[in-house]
Amino acid sequence: MSERNQEGYQSLGWIINKSECGLYIAVAEEAIQREIVEVYRRGAVGVYDYRRNPGQYSFQVLQQWIAQRPELQTFLIFNFQFAIQSEEDLKRLNFSRDMLAGLEKNLIFLTTAYGDDQLAGSAYDFYSFVKMRIIFHMERKEQQAGLPFSETDHLFIEQETLNPEKSKQMLEESRRLLEQAQEAGDKAEYQHSERLLLKSKEIREKLLGAEHLEMTEIYLKLSEIYKEQGKYREAENYCLQMLKISEEILGEEHPDTVDGYNQLAVICERQGKYQEAENLSKKALNISKKIFGENHPCTAVSYNNLGVIYVDQGKYQEAEQLYKRVLNISEKTLGEEHENISTVYNNLAELYRNRGEYQKAEELYQKALCISKKILGENDPKTAISYSNLAGIYAVQKEYQKAERLYQRDLHICQKVLGEEHPDTASSYNNLAKIYMMQGKTKKAEALHKKVIVINEKVLGKEHPHTAFAYGNLAYVYEKQGKTKKAEALHKKVIVINEKVLGKEHPHTAFAYRNLAYVYKKQEKYQEAEELYRKALAIDQKVLGEEHPHTAFAYRNLAYVYKKQEKYQEAEELYRKALAIDQKVLGEEHPDTKAIEDKLADLYENYKLK
Repeated sequence: MSERNQEGYQSLGWIINKSECGLYIAVAEEAIQREIVEVYRRGAVGVYDYRRNPGQYSFQVLQQWIAQRPELQTFLIFNFQFAIQSEEDLKRLNFSRDMLAGLEKNLIFLTTAYGDDQLAGSAYDFYSFVKMRIIFHMERKEQQAGLPFSETDHLFIEQETLNPEKSKQMLEESRRLLEQAQEAGDKAEYQHSERLLLKSKEIREKLLGAEHLEMTEIYLKLSEIYKEQGKYREAENYCLQMLKISEEILGEEHPDTVDGYNQLAVICERQGKYQEAENLSKKALNISKKIFGENHPCTAVSYNNLGVIYVDQGKYQEAEQLYKRVLNISEKTLGEEHENISTVYNNLAELYRNRGEYQKAEELYQKALCISKKILGENDPKTAISYSNLAGIYAVQKEYQKAERLYQRDLHICQKVLGEEHPDTASSYNNLAKIYMMQGKTKKAEALHKKVIVINEKVLGKEHPHTAFAYGNLAYVYEKQGKTKKAEALHKKVIVINEKVLGKEHPHTAFAYRNLAYVYKKQEKYQEAEELYRKALAIDQKVLGEEHPHTAFAYRNLAYVYKKQEKYQEAEELYRKALAIDQKVLGEEHPDTKAIEDKLADLYENYKLK
């Protein structure tokens, strides 16, 4: 994973973005070839693997495969060293040189150094047509104790030597369980995935011990699956186990260790530990820049992760700079039509939406949707997310019919591809319910929110943060229907879950306090509402800081209760604090800023304040 490889990625990015056609060679060891393919397979690039499709080189086979993908201009042919094993293979390649060029496509042949030597020595006619030869370097380290188990290693369990064949079978079983766990996790079958991972962990611990490097893969996957279940303490513990081993054996400056820091940062972010998350993301970013270089796809991922945390903290300007840096790197190295580009557009659009810059957000959401449809297809879950994001920006601009059509499309894709009992399908129901609420269709919204609860309780459990969020949404419907007691009971249920799972100082817990306070406020129970609004404000100040839009909103809520209790001076003071924050963070023209100005104007006009 040498820093020099950033030049290789930039060269591949240039081919994808700028080259109309040509033959290219990329020289890389198999591990680096796999890395390259993993980076580019999610873009507007075709991938042909001679390891998965073994056989001698044949122009006809390659031509037929390319012809099936007329919309693509660039193709990666990797593990090409397996296709040129004999003199006859090389002769056929030489003979087909003009035919390959005649395809008028960008053909990038990935081969090892040995394969490159074969081409240079015995396929000169082909080689003479190569426009560019790109070298990827692989950093080699001395063998260390605890490095991954190989089939020739001797394994011991309680000082008893295992039969080598038995050891090999056990390790293979562990690998199969890992693959099955991944498949289950992709389907949101989290409990089943967890059971498979724990079985795989048990096997490897018997074979290798709990602190072997091969255990890090399982620990990281367990951390991920617990994170998805909202079991953040377990997720954090497994991630820390993974990092302890990785730091000791591989060192801090290794890609696997960086993955661990990024994972732990996400877990901290989910728990509202934003400063810890920021510190971890910065650490991952600094290491990524050192080992990969500034202009590398992996460094772009680290920039993006830090940007997400800045958005959580209301640091929109800093996040915007990082997202634009990610976009610049990704376009250079991945091409302008890649799944990662779509993700960056979505993230940047969300930032603009938070700042009230709806036109900018809409344009970027449109771009993200176009890329997703072209690269992933109409019926892909990530395309569904792009539809949902675009619908959201229409909703805040009160274009409800447009929003409803796109939310319906999002739901249709999720139902078709993921099935009815999937968290993403539940999220789609939730979004559609929200647009019904905006249009005053409370019965329709109620039915959908109840569906969301059924799905989340079954798939995620009754104490998952997403399930709690679903209870809160149904409570809001009850509020609008005048069913105050039902709303109050559900909001209290949400508070209990959030305090237990997320803790009493999490922003989501503060949000739950505010929602219950709102119910009390509507019942003119201002003392009870004030107490909860104060608790929410204290959390926001501590966790998010004084200059966060949520803190401004907390001041605004408390100010309203003060006004209702005829504490006009206290209300004015808090409205002014909220206004100062929103003016600084969101800008003068943001709807929230305007709303606070209206509240202050009302105070001055109707309550004789100066």
